[in-house]
Amino acid sequence: MLPTPTKTGRFLPTLLLVLALIFIVRQPEKAANFATSALNGLIALADAIGTFASNFG
Repeated sequence: MLPTPTKTGRFLPTLLLVLALIFIVRQPEKAANFATSALNGLIALADAIGTFASNFG
């Protein structure tokens, strides 16, 4: 039988989501700046992986 998921595995993601929502509501400008810089970082990472993959072979 497969083990059934427990509720304790959902505590940390739920806590992080609640804290993020509080941060967004209380400081929307800082949250927007953080989201913009995080997205720019992800785009730079994807660009670097694409460049590496195209030059790898």
